Amino acid sequence: MTARFRLGTTSFIHPGGWLANVERLAGRVDDVEILFFESGGFASECEARGLAEWKIRGGLTYSLHTPLDASLASADEDRRRASVAQVAGAVAAARPFAPEMVIVHVYLGDGENDPSPPGDLGAWRRRAGRSLEELLGTGIPARDLCVEVLDYDFAHVEPVVKDLGLSIALDVGHLVRDGRDEAALLSRHLARTRVIQWHGVDASGRDHRGLAHYPPARARWLVDTLVAEGYEGVVTLEVFRAADLEESLAVVASLLGERAR
Repeated sequence: MTARFRLGTTSFIHPGGWLANVERLAGRVDDVEILFFESGGFASECEARGLAEWKIRGGLTYSLHTPLDASLASADEDRRRASVAQVAGAVAAARPFAPEMVIVHVYLGDGENDPSPPGDLGAWRRRAGRSLEELLGTGIPARDLCVEVLDYDFAHVEPVVKDLGLSIALDVGHLVRDGRDEAALLSRHLARTRVIQWHGVDASGRDHRGLAHYPPARARWLVDTLVAEGYEGVVTLEVFRAADLEESLAVVASLLGERAR
């Protein structure tokens, strides 16, 4: 049984912009996660056209990671609306190269590492749902909109994701970093997961490192499970340095090679 998933990485591997990275990554990966991490840092029309051309030339798909400072469930209504506009702006800028997946964060408050759930979980879910519905209203197919599993219990936002028919981006690197059970979450949500973000955490606690820093037994389980389940989504090696990418590609090749023997 062979792997059916598409192997990808980020647009921050080599010096230069998104297009320069795609040009160097094409032929080595199947998908590139285009990182629109900062508001306003959208592709120029020329760059967007180049990305569209390389998509065909390199047989690529694209995942679009939207701005990190967008707060889609903010209790501040002005900020919530502005955040929807931020994400919608990124999606509009990316339209020429037609990303297959759009990844968003839904924070408990206005950023990562919020210490506890909102006092009124129902109101928080309604705000999150309103924002996600508004994004769907811009023309994003529900299946292509992926809510990322962050540093809180995904059960808080899961009803919203299911009600709207959205997909999931599951960062197994962060789950291991935080001591959470990635196996249970993956088993529960694999059918709805379109992107798996994979990276290691080094001894200092620094994440987004190469897969030599990912527990070997868990790496073996992950690959075996994805192959056995026929997972057809993207596995993004979510690293930001060429050395970490080379290391991670070697780990994946070794794991897949062991299965073939």
